[in-house]
Amino acid sequence: MIFNDHTHKEKEACSNEHASFFSNKANAGELIEQFIESGAYKQYKRLECEKKILNKKIHDHLIHHESRRHEIGYNLVAKFIPQKIFKYDYPALNEFLYDRGLLFKLTKLTSSNIKKYPDLLHLFEFYSLSPEFFIKPSFNKLGKELTRVEKSQSLQRLSFESAAKKRRHNMNHLKETEAEYAVLKQRMELCPRIIHEKKIPHKYGSVSLIQKPLVYDNRKLKSKDEIQTLIEFGIPNMDHLKLFVSRGFISENEIDSFRHLEDIKLNFVIMDIDEEAKMRAYLYEKTLRRSII
Repeated sequence: MIFNDHTHKEKEACSNEHASFFSNKANAGELIEQFIESGAYKQYKRLECEKKILNKKIHDHLIHHESRRHEIGYNLVAKFIPQKIFKYDYPALNEFLYDRGLLFKLTKLTSSNIKKYPDLLHLFEFYSLSPEFFIKPSFNKLGKELTRVEKSQSLQRLSFESAAKKRRHNMNHLKETEAEYAVLKQRMELCPRIIHEKKIPHKYGSVSLIQKPLVYDNRKLKSKDEIQTLIEFGIPNMDHLKLFVSRGFISENEIDSFRHLEDIKLNFVIMDIDEEAKMRAYLYEKTLRRSII
């Protein structure tokens, strides 16, 4: 997709139209209908598709370079970030955390963890926190046709310089479109009809309000059987666990005894250089606070 003055004017027109229908008392089905008819949903999918193509184009150009960080112009940085993939023995790790008095702070139990055991689902129903939901659109034949996006062959032929410039435009517009779609989904989640019926049909398909897995309140677990269930099926929060390792409450070697390395994945990301600087500053401050504690 080429961003020009005509496209920009169309985008402004779409934004004005969206602002008007957000103020109407439309139900979730009518809201998604109007979002589709305005062309905004197709624009969102087109930008997502464009992002994938441009990222691959830039990735393939840089993958054989020795450096893992590249400033590619237009205030963008492309980075290859290694990610270790571990397989954990969660029950053994949870037993260890229980002995250290950290089980209830670090381990979470959800209905998806025990979905194969109806008796446990019934037992833990009393301990569930307020359920959370998310919006899921589905499309019929007409809806799929209206929102279908063709891969642009012209993007495949771009030079590296042009791909980087295009990715800058894409990043700016996709961020705006994602924010707009997020607002729409928030409005749909508050629709009284979808809260009551959970699914609303419309002329392009349907929109559903899907419940996320229930999360149980660990603080209420008292009996031996309940705690044993948490140990057997719960999943520790690894980010929080790293915090306790950094504070010296647990050693890295102790954690290593409950996991083995399966793979090292090389993730590729493109981000704004200013955002990278903010992330580095945040991580530095976070590390500094941990060292003080």
